[in-house]
Amino acid sequence: MIKISGLYIHIPFCSIKCPYCDFTSIVEFNPNVYKDYINALKKEFLLYKEKYNFNLQSIYFGGGTPSILEPELIINILEFILKNSNLNEKIEITIEANPNTYRYNQLKLIKEAGINRISIGNQTFNLRLLKSLGRNHQPKDTLKMVEDSIRAGLNNINLDLIYGIEGQSYEDLQQDLKIYTELPLTHISAYMLTAYEDTPLGSMVLDGKYNLPDEETTTKMFKMVDDFFEKKGFYRYELSNWAKPGYECKHNLLYWTDKTFLGIGISAWSYDGEKRFGNTKNLNEYFQYLNENKLPVRYIEKLSKEDKEFEMVMLSLRLKEGMDISLIKNKNILQELVDHRLGYIENNRFVLTQDGLMVINQIVTKLTI
Repeated sequence: MIKISGLYIHIPFCSIKCPYCDFTSIVEFNPNVYKDYINALKKEFLLYKEKYNFNLQSIYFGGGTPSILEPELIINILEFILKNSNLNEKIEITIEANPNTYRYNQLKLIKEAGINRISIGNQTFNLRLLKSLGRNHQPKDTLKMVEDSIRAGLNNINLDLIYGIEGQSYEDLQQDLKIYTELPLTHISAYMLTAYEDTPLGSMVLDGKYNLPDEETTTKMFKMVDDFFEKKGFYRYELSNWAKPGYECKHNLLYWTDKTFLGIGISAWSYDGEKRFGNTKNLNEYFQYLNENKLPVRYIEKLSKEDKEFEMVMLSLRLKEGMDISLIKNKNILQELVDHRLGYIENNRFVLTQDGLMVINQIVTKLTI
């Protein structure tokens, strides 16, 4: 029986739809729909329990906005999962939260239920830029949530940062970096703003109504972020993630190190070591499948040997330790990449530099031809 190391639980509900978000999310405020969804998640999990051995190192509540649900609903599904799984004694249990949702009492409840890591969708402390991103919280909300998380005993805190926003200056970014590193955080995820095709932001960029910074600017911003965080004790262990030593996100490392994980909920993806498969993105269809005791899988990707080799190169190069050079087919290209200062070789591993990380897709293609 295949062993599953991580469980991702997709909570798709949101109070607003952010224009840059390409995750499956639904603006929904009906508590009855929330309850029905939690019950459907339980059914889905039980159907998989017949197929897989759950030896969990991590559980991750993502979204959407998991913290739009009352803590009791989160605790309900969490206790159900814990009761029906084999658990690693050092299991990491993360919940994503919007800054204007949970406060001390709710945070204390979820901490007592076993959640030991919180990831807060802050994005920036600049109010003007928050409005530009379509966010509905204020900087003071994030500060309050961080304070209340610490009080509740949730000491493992990630804060998301977005850079490369229209109208964002280097000084704006510098101010954000200063505030982030002065807070009692253990982890920071920093992402360059991307205009995904099927999002309102993607349409605005295409129509010339929103102007993303040029490549030179975003490259400089990435280097600013990386250098500043490293100086302040957060080391980059993956392209978009910095952590204090010992606080790397266990769940995300499963994705980047070819480990097995199961995703439940609408649009959730899974990987069992042999294939990747994804659920329907339609909520009504999801309910219908599970009412009929059927798995809500709509997409299946069988991975060939070549597919797996390509992914191993791509995922390894995102990591700070790089990749084993024995995995690289086109070794002739290595010296050229080193000469152009896009990477270096250390202990038989090829590691990308900051400049190399900015063109990682082109490098992966060159190395796997």
